[in-house]
Amino acid sequence: MNLNVHVLLLLVLSSAHPSLLKEYDEDEDCLISYKRGVSAYLENNFDECVTKLEDGLKKYSNYTQALQSCRIKCKEDAELADPLYAIDLENMHFYEKAIRNTLCLMRCRKNNMVLATSTSVTPETDQIYQDAKPYEYLHLCYYQKKEYQKAASSAFTYLVPHPKDELMRKSLQFYSTLSEVDTSSIVNYEAKDHVYLYAHGLDAYDKKDWKSVENNMEESLIAYLQAEENCRALCEGPFNQGWFPDLVPSIANHYTFSLKCKRKCPLKLNNLNGQYHEDLLPSHYHYLQYVYFKNNNLKSACQAAASYVLFYPNDDTMRSNIEYYKKLPKVESSFFIPRPEAAQYVRRLTYEKRLLHFIDTEYKFKDEGEGSQAEVLTLKNYNPNFDLFMNDEDLNGTKRFVADGLFTQHECNTLLNLAKKYALKGDGYKGVASPHTSMETFEGITIGRTALLLHFGRIKSKQLYLYLKSTDYAKKFLEEYFDIKRTLYFTYTHLVCRTPIVEAPINRTDFSHAIHADNCNILHNGVCLKTPPAFTWRDYSAIIYLNNNFEGGELTFSQDMFGKTIQSNVKPKCGRMVAFSSGFENLHGVKPVKSGTRCAIALWFTFNQKYEEKSRNIAYKLIY
Repeated sequence: MNLNVHVLLLLVLSSAHPSLLKEYDEDEDCLISYKRGVSAYLENNFDECVTKLEDGLKKYSNYTQALQSCRIKCKEDAELADPLYAIDLENMHFYEKAIRNTLCLMRCRKNNMVLATSTSVTPETDQIYQDAKPYEYLHLCYYQKKEYQKAASSAFTYLVPHPKDELMRKSLQFYSTLSEVDTSSIVNYEAKDHVYLYAHGLDAYDKKDWKSVENNMEESLIAYLQAEENCRALCEGPFNQGWFPDLVPSIANHYTFSLKCKRKCPLKLNNLNGQYHEDLLPSHYHYLQYVYFKNNNLKSACQAAASYVLFYPNDDTMRSNIEYYKKLPKVESSFFIPRPEAAQYVRRLTYEKRLLHFIDTEYKFKDEGEGSQAEVLTLKNYNPNFDLFMNDEDLNGTKRFVADGLFTQHECNTLLNLAKKYALKGDGYKGVASPHTSMETFEGITIGRTALLLHFGRIKSKQLYLYLKSTDYAKKFLEEYFDIKRTLYFTYTHLVCRTPIVEAPINRTDFSHAIHADNCNILHNGVCLKTPPAFTWRDYSAIIYLNNNFEGGELTFSQDMFGKTIQSNVKPKCGRMVAFSSGFENLHGVKPVKSGTRCAIALWFTFNQKYEEKSRNIAYKLIY
């Protein structure tokens, strides 16, 4: 089977040529190894691809382990050190510990061979490896080298943090059909120790091998807690505040940034090879209380039960177990003391949650990347002549409007040139060149790929800047017009051009995009269900047009799914934006493009932060 279809996974980098990568010294850090691996892939040098990407993974692992070790050890040493003065005046014990910790970190970095000889890893590099991006290329390079087992494991490793990536899922399914691949031996290369220990414990539990359950669950518990400490240590890195605050605000800002990062660690650790378990940590105590009971260790069973209810005080099953244990003749009330590590964990968890709640309610601090210096400067420097053109009444509907003036003709031309040079067929549509009608081809470019084009020197920063700042302003105008008080997030941004195929008849009656709602599936009885495959999290939609030198392509609002009762039409032109709520109240479609090419930026927004478009934050960091 030809794997060309799987190369679609790499469209995001397909425009980057290896000659654009700078020449570096032989002593490469993990980012440069990654870049060279990608470059080798683009040159079809699959041996070099594997060598460099594996080298980058190894260097990143060694670097992070060394950094974690230094930060954890130095923090512990600073906590244990006797203060220079016994009485704590003006919180000087806190500052003394910080100074001791800093001195220790400086010495540790100097004395640790890995840290002393490595370039500090930037947040962008961290993101590449945390997102398992090297495996997006490794599986293809392994396949070309006929190392099929490694290809399958690499695909699986990438799928763990990206379970909804359908193209990678198809790749893994393909690898699993190969006779050379043992599906039982497909592994997650990035799995932490607690993942396998926990899995072994569950397997032993099914076999009623209670001693093995006890051993594996205890080891998994230790490994989980250590993995969380390691994760938290990586959250204590640098923070660009974007301004120059006073001492106390500076400390508070940096600590808040770090704390929010730390609270995300359980989300990462609770992923067991693609399956999320919210109660993974406390479930250890649930299993342990039962196996200790089966092993006739009643004191340990009671301690584990008491530990579990720290996490879930109202759990009826565990409360019943505790009442049962209390009635046993050999059980004493002193047995029901939670284990020290559980008590300490819950105390810290409770305090951190209360502190974050206080911050969110009293100070309204924004999440990482939101309200950054780049974004503030963007809105400050960008002030288009935005005029309302049509309102709800003009458009014969509700929660919809049209505004003009978002772009000048020069700005439209800048983005049109970007699309002309770098838009790819099927980009944004899982590689399908004609996703909505067989009579037209669709070419697109996302924020993420535009950022990578800048990163590899193919475009100038002003092109990405215009792409970002115009859509930010569109969002701002939409929020003001609809009087939105909640936090609204970008969920997807896509510059897309549609062109009729040569064979398309002039008298077409189909739609370029059939009548639909953006967040629900319309049934023939007129009911619109918010169920997959609809993008149910979308709350608002917008389209910014870049040109009008084509025939057709008008946006149509309809009262019904068949387009029998048209409410209004919107004719595209440079700088015109149409915006509306994404539900059934705004059924819409696009009339056929009969000649020329229609280009526009499509925007979708959500109130659900889970679906926030992450590539925007990365794109801003590349500019500033």
